[in-house]
Amino acid sequence: MIVLIMSGDRGGASPHLPAPPHQTLMPSRKRPDWSRPLPRPLVIPGVMTLKTLADIRSLLGHLPKDVRARSAWQSVASQLDAAAGGADPADVAVALQLVLMLEKVEFRRK
Repeated sequence: MIVLIMSGDRGGASPHLPAPPHQTLMPSRKRPDWSRPLPRPLVIPGVMTLKTLADIRSLLGHLPKDVRARSAWQSVASQLDAAAGGADPADVAVALQLVLMLEKVEFRRK
């Protein structure tokens, strides 16, 4: 827990005591938004069409554990988490396309 002591009048409280609850700031954490759309859908023929971050998350969840452990896929997962947290979804789309090309997986942009 992070406690911030607000400057100013503390009502005579000791400087060594934590701030009262109304003066405590908790770090805000935005909930991941997996419904964010990709800039352009990606189609992996015979497998799935990826339109949202949730679709990429689902794809990653279906990969074998040893494949997910590869650094390229770890990078996609990291970009995915960042995009769900507010970063540009284009970053994860580009990372995914690069990995699909490296893995020689056929895909096309819709």
